[in-house]
Amino acid sequence: MICCVAIVGANNNPLFVRSFDEDDDLSFHYIVHISLDIIEEKVKMSKDDMYLGFLGPVEDFRVYGYVTNTLVKLVVVVQDAPIKESEMRVLFTELHKLYVNAMSNPFAIIGERITSEKFEHKVYNLILQHNHTIEGTR
Repeated sequence: MICCVAIVGANNNPLFVRSFDEDDDLSFHYIVHISLDIIEEKVKMSKDDMYLGFLGPVEDFRVYGYVTNTLVKLVVVVQDAPIKESEMRVLFTELHKLYVNAMSNPFAIIGERITSEKFEHKVYNLILQHNHTIEGTR
């Protein structure tokens, strides 16, 4: 089950963090922050693929990452069993599209927190859909 989605700016500033679990939001901020060092290492090693894949376990969670051409990082925190790489690639591609659409809004300020309720609603629906798909394949 996907517990948290985060979008982090090029300067490692949180742009969007959304928890889908009852756990403390602060713990997910911590997990996302820890994953940023791993993301930077992986970006240096692989400059071709934006999908970074499984970054590693943190506490009881598995962390996956993706980085855009503008060095915006997308992080997904998953609880329970591993998710298929193909499903994660699709999820990150969809999240990236939602981010690009949100930043295409003339009132959005690139590098600032994403406050759009429409964006949050679309992310929420995407995660619900993926969590339902994941549960259905087990």
